[in-house]
Amino acid sequence: MRFIQKVILVSFFVLGISLNANTMFLLTKIPKAYLVVENYTSVLPMSFKKEILAEMKYYTDELKIDTSGYSHRTLAFIMYETVLDNKPVISIDLVLGEEVKRLDDNEQVYALTFEKRHQMTYSGKSEYEIKEKVLEYVDLLLNDFSEQYKEDNL
Repeated sequence: MRFIQKVILVSFFVLGISLNANTMFLLTKIPKAYLVVENYTSVLPMSFKKEILAEMKYYTDELKIDTSGYSHRTLAFIMYETVLDNKPVISIDLVLGEEVKRLDDNEQVYALTFEKRHQMTYSGKSEYEIKEKVLEYVDLLLNDFSEQYKEDNL
């Protein structure tokens, strides 16, 4: 009897791990999105936005998400500075926002329907090192988004 209990317990454990989603968000039915990059940092130049937009365009083209013109769905990178443990930190957020209808009152509201973030300290780093690290995190976030999008749209 103990053997059967162990087999069942191990089976549930393996099943639980295999059903794990990347995030709690669902990335289905996104035929069109408007790309945005917001830079609220003092250490990254505003011209850096073009590089990130180009990277976003590459991934959305690969996923066949139309980014021409305006859309009510916005896929955005938002970069801002905070302080944690007396160290300056850049937060890099990838968010998808869109108008959705609430179930309880049928009101149209703007909601974040996807969010993923990386944070990095930058004290003692040159502007070049900061830019390279931010680009690395941008690529990781876009790759995570892409992988989940592919899984959710099988």
